[in-house]
Amino acid sequence: MEPKDKIALLGIAATFVVAFINLIYTIRNNRRTAFLNTVTSSRLKWIDSLRDKVSAFISVTVRILNPEKIQREQQEVNALLRERDTLTHQIILHLNPNDAEDQAIRTSVEQVVELAHGGVYTPELQKLLIELRNATQIYLKKEWTRVKQESRSGEQR
Repeated sequence: MEPKDKIALLGIAATFVVAFINLIYTIRNNRRTAFLNTVTSSRLKWIDSLRDKVSAFISVTVRILNPEKIQREQQEVNALLRERDTLTHQIILHLNPNDAEDQAIRTSVEQVVELAHGGVYTPELQKLLIELRNATQIYLKKEWTRVKQESRSGEQR
């Protein structure tokens, strides 16, 4: 074999090695990207779902206790109570049982339900609903920031 053939063969082998390494890197990177996109997409859906459930919970609680609607039929009140109870459990199930911020939101939701049993929309209840809204807003902003950081860095935390 002539030296030029050996050089050509060596070039082909080097090209094959580089192509193989590139293939491995691409496959690994694509898997990581697909995983990150899935997690990010799921977190965004979760954020939207929690936001919707908390806002609906607050709205239903206010509708149940709205003093202007005293003439409401019991059937309508029962439907609103069922909706609020469902939202209560959905919100709690959205939250991490091991995180202090999540548990603070859970406690607020449970306190609202407790205070609402009196059937009167008190200033204390109104204040608690506002605190729940604000705590949820801060929590969701933190989660949104975390999603943005993960999507930029490519790391899941």
